[in-house]
Amino acid sequence: MTQEELLQALASEIECSTGCTDPGSVCLAAAAAAHALEKPAEEIQVLVSPNIYKNGVSVGIPGTGRVGLELAAALGVLLDRPQRGLAILEEVTGEMVCRAEETVAAGRVTVKYGETPDPLYVRAVVRAGEDEAQAVIMYDYSNVVELSRNGRVLLCRQGGAGGPLPCPFQGHTVEELYRLICSMEPEAFDFLLEGAQRNKQAALRDLEDPTRRLGRTIRACTAIQDKGPLAVCGAVRAYTAAAGEARMGGMNVTITAITGSGNHGITNFVGVLTAAEELEATREQTAVALAISSMITIYIKGYIKRMTAFCGCGVAAATGMAAAVTYLLGGGYEQSVQAMQTVIGTIGGMFCDGAKSSCAYKLSTAAAMAVQAAYLAMAGCHVPAGEGIIGKTIEETFANIGRLNDPGMLETDRVMVSIIAQRRAKG
Repeated sequence: MTQEELLQALASEIECSTGCTDPGSVCLAAAAAAHALEKPAEEIQVLVSPNIYKNGVSVGIPGTGRVGLELAAALGVLLDRPQRGLAILEEVTGEMVCRAEETVAAGRVTVKYGETPDPLYVRAVVRAGEDEAQAVIMYDYSNVVELSRNGRVLLCRQGGAGGPLPCPFQGHTVEELYRLICSMEPEAFDFLLEGAQRNKQAALRDLEDPTRRLGRTIRACTAIQDKGPLAVCGAVRAYTAAAGEARMGGMNVTITAITGSGNHGITNFVGVLTAAEELEATREQTAVALAISSMITIYIKGYIKRMTAFCGCGVAAATGMAAAVTYLLGGGYEQSVQAMQTVIGTIGGMFCDGAKSSCAYKLSTAAAMAVQAAYLAMAGCHVPAGEGIIGKTIEETFANIGRLNDPGMLETDRVMVSIIAQRRAKG
């Protein structure tokens, strides 16, 4: 892989997102369908995959103070700007929220989940009189693969560019990519620094809000004067918790997402940046560390895909973060591998029960675990290769995690969705 190909691969998996990507995707699909309809929609019907349902029903929608995929769909029709992608919810106004709530209250929005062609799937159908338009998102949160109006196809990308997303690092070893990153000029990764700063701003906004308690409480409980491991863990946990709390709670903040996930982006970018600041790393060291973490997060997601039955922040983003923090501590590739194996061997089974406020607790715990694993690796302590799901190589470990997700935990995921749906039905 060339340097240019590496940079293109990193950039292809990074995107700005306002709010959780699951309701964001529903909003985007509704907006795309409404735009194709070319008139105010009177009725909205949405079908989502079970995973989208799981991740979307309980998470805050930016600028609304509300949750619900029905509201997200109604807002999409009003926003009618699909070109904004996953940042579409950034433009929500109070008037739009009132109108969207009226639409939902009138029973004009229906959202159901069921069997779909891909675990990541949204189909929005909007109607006005005799006219009907449809938009389908599949494989990735902003990937519109079908668009039609009154049966006339306006867009069809089911094959080629519209197919399942391949891992951009397929065919390359982790060590090859790690060493390529370390050989490059750090300035090449400035765009990652910009993304990290954007996510850190979300954390700062949360910490300034007296109604948001998680990040502030963790920061107060873990404030340590020295710059030892506990201080780094505490700072990382506080800032990632704050950014996660802001996003899951529905604050109108724009996040740099990675591999289709804003929470992965928070763990990856805020976690590494905060650790670098605590360790007083240089700008150049921070940029390289962000590249290492981002590459590994993307690499792992190539095995476990966009939708997972376990927490991707713990399995993917925190694993990449562990390698990056090890690098910041002066460790080499072998120690980074040891840190990654420790993260997966310790918290790899943390399940995903949908996007909601508790995600901030999970991702901040995973980020702190990444720091701990890095310090342990530097001290010669790590989960040994060949134990449990830990392979003889890091690639083997990643492959094992992929198998655990699918087919291993498919039934777990079905039961999880059923529990969430039953609880929601009971109110």
